[in-house]
Amino acid sequence: MNPGPPSPPSPPPPPPLPGFFAVLRGVWLLTWKAQWNWRRLAGLAGAMLVLPALVLLTTASPTSWARRQLAFGDAGAQVTSFGRRLARKGSPLSPQQRAQLKVILAEEYARAGNSFQEQPGESAESRTQRLKDQIDACGERMVTRAQLMLNAKQLAEFQDFEKKNRPAIVARLNEPAPSWGRTAPFYHWLVDFYFFIILPLTCVRGSGALIRDELQADTLGFLITRPVSRARLLLAKYLAQTAWLEILLLLETLLLFAVGEARQIPALGALLPLLLAVQFLAIPAWSALGVLFGQVTSRFMAAALVYGAIVEMGIGRIPTNINTLSLMRHIKTLLSHNAALQGTYDWQPGGVATAIAALVIAPLLFFGVAALLFSLIEYHHATEMQK
Repeated sequence: MNPGPPSPPSPPPPPPLPGFFAVLRGVWLLTWKAQWNWRRLAGLAGAMLVLPALVLLTTASPTSWARRQLAFGDAGAQVTSFGRRLARKGSPLSPQQRAQLKVILAEEYARAGNSFQEQPGESAESRTQRLKDQIDACGERMVTRAQLMLNAKQLAEFQDFEKKNRPAIVARLNEPAPSWGRTAPFYHWLVDFYFFIILPLTCVRGSGALIRDELQADTLGFLITRPVSRARLLLAKYLAQTAWLEILLLLETLLLFAVGEARQIPALGALLPLLLAVQFLAIPAWSALGVLFGQVTSRFMAAALVYGAIVEMGIGRIPTNINTLSLMRHIKTLLSHNAALQGTYDWQPGGVATAIAALVIAPLLFFGVAALLFSLIEYHHATEMQK
């Protein structure tokens, strides 16, 4: 009996689907490997140095701040300015004269400064006249003492120099006290501008473009034909983007604190760990919100600004439980436990566990909705390009 025809060979098993971590690694390499070139890195470094430079320029060191608060100005600077004037007149000061004149100005400035306190019930006109009389008396004392160490020409120039400075001193004394202290500009740059404006917008801009950039380049069709579900693909892109932002904004925060250390801002050691921990929680939340806006509209930055105006600036300031919808409200709750920020802002410490839970749940909610939309919506390159 003849055997039947041989059975056809069984087809080879399909190749195993790539695991999620392999997908994540591929997305990371595809997304960021092209960014590591000298031109892009130089541009990125330049952009990251802008804010630290602004902080450095607007935050005074203890020495320069103390000089600004002197009613008469710095005695050494006054002597230097007067010495230049005499040098132009052909009668320069000797080193000994400079040292003696500096001592005279410093002593008389300190003596006069003790009598500048505002008197109870004193009118503005009376105060101005009193200050003028005291400054005139101080000037006469300096001229009298300077007669012993200046020649006739130098003394005449000093009298004219000192008299011309008197109106400016009176005006400076009548100025209202500055509402910000020395350290306040640093905290306002760090919190108000960087943490509440730059950081959220950077996260939304980077994460909102995850799918929109693929549509613009007409590469989304290539990505979704791979043996990976849309939700897993979006999750991999979101995690890669969030990791990149964590690294980038960590460096920016360290640069800002380095400038603060250079300006001798106190208690930075206690603030840095707290700020980094809150930033670590805030970046995934803002990035997930950007992913959601990127699914809803191609104008996701405009949507983010509208959201910020309505939810963060509006609902977040309502003194009821509805303000729990605001991410910034929970961020402020965590930051309010720092003594330095309590002295700058009128924030009331709240529940730490509730704030942390809100910052953990928010990205899960935002990304879940975004992944659902990405799984259901069919994108067409021609249609998207017309938006």
